[in-house]
Amino acid sequence: MCGFVGFSDPGGPDGPARTTAGRMLAALAHRGPDGTGWCRHAGLTLAHCALTFVDPEGAGQPFRSASGAVSLVLNGELYNHGELRRELAATGFVPRTGSDTEVLTELYERHGTAVLERVRGMYAFAAHDARTGATVLARDPLGKKPLYYARIPGGIAFASELTALLCHPEVSPAPDTDALADYLVLRAFPAPKSACAQVRKVRPGAFVRYADGSLTETEHWRPRVGPAPGARTPRAGEAAERFEELLRAAVARRVTSTGRRLGVLLSGGLDSSVVAALAQELSPGRPVPTFSAGFEDTDFDETPHARAVARHLGTEHHVVRIGGAELAAVVEQEYAHADEPLADPSLLPTRLVCRAARERVRGVLTGDGADELLLGYRYFQAERTIDALLRHIPAPRLAAAATLTARALPVRSGNLPAAQALRRLAQGLGAAPEHRFHLANAPFAPAALATVLGPAARGALDGHRPFAEIARLLTAQPGPLSGLQRAQLAVVAHFLRDVILTKADRGGMRSALELRSPFLDVDLVEYGNSLPEGLKLRGLTGKYLLRRIAAPWLPRRTVRRTKLGFRAPLARLLREELRPLLLDTLAAPALERGGLLDPAAVRALTDDHLSGRRDTSRALWALLTYQLWYEGPRARP
Repeated sequence: MCGFVGFSDPGGPDGPARTTAGRMLAALAHRGPDGTGWCRHAGLTLAHCALTFVDPEGAGQPFRSASGAVSLVLNGELYNHGELRRELAATGFVPRTGSDTEVLTELYERHGTAVLERVRGMYAFAAHDARTGATVLARDPLGKKPLYYARIPGGIAFASELTALLCHPEVSPAPDTDALADYLVLRAFPAPKSACAQVRKVRPGAFVRYADGSLTETEHWRPRVGPAPGARTPRAGEAAERFEELLRAAVARRVTSTGRRLGVLLSGGLDSSVVAALAQELSPGRPVPTFSAGFEDTDFDETPHARAVARHLGTEHHVVRIGGAELAAVVEQEYAHADEPLADPSLLPTRLVCRAARERVRGVLTGDGADELLLGYRYFQAERTIDALLRHIPAPRLAAAATLTARALPVRSGNLPAAQALRRLAQGLGAAPEHRFHLANAPFAPAALATVLGPAARGALDGHRPFAEIARLLTAQPGPLSGLQRAQLAVVAHFLRDVILTKADRGGMRSALELRSPFLDVDLVEYGNSLPEGLKLRGLTGKYLLRRIAAPWLPRRTVRRTKLGFRAPLARLLREELRPLLLDTLAAPALERGGLLDPAAVRALTDDHLSGRRDTSRALWALLTYQLWYEGPRARP
């Protein structure tokens, strides 16, 4: 929705501070076309670029409290700002604007970080309190909005994107090889690490406080899975009624908190179709704009399903036609300038659909989060099947059987073909349930990293723990978890927070389009997480509760439909439209310059894929995405 930067600035003339702030903010221009602002506040410089949804005339930032004690910059929106404003007014406070930023600033001055227990929305913000000299950087519970920071001489610097933070003269772009090893397994740089050694991310659901040279991190929220000890298990009908109530409220908060018209990214799957149905219900007599990706490759195309839902609901539907040339153009034009490498190819069609949607609206609703919340991925069905099989068949024998079956199937490059799915499944069969999803989808297994990392990065493998964040979250659960619950928590910990939500923010905000995710409303998440497995995955049917709720709203085929998955035709793309870029970017001279990747190992992966011997597209995509960023326009050591 916006972007901001800031840095400690103990004194001196305005000129140098304003120049640095301007240079950093220019790197965020795509996030906020509605105006910029800056200020110096008791030793801290703040700057902000706006994409306004609430009170465009009065919402200028940085925002200073009425007393002048607190200055604050906000990226995102508080969906309950109206309720909180009324509470402030009841204390005698007279608001100067209608903005949610003013509400947050005044509440922060009164309550400090305790305000995080009250606000509902998606946000990252930085607040500076002149009374204590403390700077606080905070992110929303799920981490929908990014926030990077770095220690610098005399203080701290921070920004909404890594690219902007690297524009500060005291922040180094030197790569973090430990984080690179994580990225090659997890497809993203998991918070609190980043691609750069000096730079950290604020964890989702946490805040970082800097004061008097000391920096501390505190969690204000963390995901918990399973019923609380002693809690009563609701009946299916009761759970459905409560879940529908919370879902309706979540959609309404996101639609009614702004006077701006919002659209919906409509794939034709259950999740986005439910969101579109509720959004259209809130807009009687005015069709909601819906947008879907129309792939030339029929294995990936869901437009017939999306059109059927749009006709049923009466939305104003738009199909964005996507072919190999359009996907390749996104890589060639944007990836060298990317904020941070992200090895999720679905970012490509997401960018194209968001770019087209921005021509008509400045915000859209999505179905993100439903699969993680309600066990909708086919992986969760597989996890339940694996659990049953492992009671009778040792993991090595089961993995061998899956591998042999995969070898007997033809090599093809469709939307998750059977051979590829079986090979991935075999990779994780001997692992703990909380690791299997990531190992099945990893560009590189942890044991394979030693072969692909170059001499400058192999030291990162000493004590390498790519699943450390999962282990940390597992320690604070309300009770013992089943294997399926452990798997769900692991998917939320990395895939949702570090991959899906990073993709959503980057895919939309490169075009100044805000993405809002009702299924990730904290109240809904907490209720969904408290429900027993059987109300989410019944037998091998995922999202059981949502299907039950949605039956009166959508075509029967949509309600019963198996999830396809929003993917790009990556294997073919690398062999055809992106072949020249792949060969050039991953050529030995380029890799030898950095020393982070082994040229011989990378060449073997490239040859295998381009020759059709085996599909190594997942590994190549992670390497290509990283190397484009590493060799990009930022100065590298």
